[in-house]
Amino acid sequence: MYKEEKIRRRGDELLESIFVITKELIEEVGYPNITFQQIAKKARTSRAVLYRRWATTFDLIVEMINYKRKALGGNLIDRITNTGSLRNDLIQLLTLHNTIFSEIGMEIFTAYFFEMAMNKKEILEETNTNVLSHNVQIMNKILDFAKSRGEKINEVDAEILSLPFDLIRAENLFRKSQINKGRIEKLVDEVLLPVFKYDYKVG
Repeated sequence: MYKEEKIRRRGDELLESIFVITKELIEEVGYPNITFQQIAKKARTSRAVLYRRWATTFDLIVEMINYKRKALGGNLIDRITNTGSLRNDLIQLLTLHNTIFSEIGMEIFTAYFFEMAMNKKEILEETNTNVLSHNVQIMNKILDFAKSRGEKINEVDAEILSLPFDLIRAENLFRKSQINKGRIEKLVDEVLLPVFKYDYKVG
């Protein structure tokens, strides 16, 4: 039993090393230019090892994202709790969602959507639908908390319900180094609460 655990631990270490190296290569040469040969050489393993697990670099990227999400605590919707106010619930959401972007890396998400857009249009459309649905479920959970507390909430459509997630994506694209507690609170107070909370006034 001890021997099996040791082997499995070595496998996890190699996997994490491959993920780190893949991210570094994407930053260095760009996702369209990376190859399994480059990854294998830098990871001190063989291409055969990589091909046994992933058919393409896109499959590797997908597993990287799922692996990181699991390491961060699983699905975002399961990590959302009732904090006592819509403001704090939204701060919690933006903080958790930003952590996902920070840990996985905007480069990885950019590579993912680049591949989907270039080669897998139908899958991209399905993915966008699934992502929107998941985001809507998360926001409905948060707004249900607010309603149960007696807070008055505006009725908005699905696209507006995705606004918190769009904000974090845009922030990571353009202001990554400046996303802190104060910035998240500002986004909640000046952008999100006026949209979602009935008769809310900034300031």
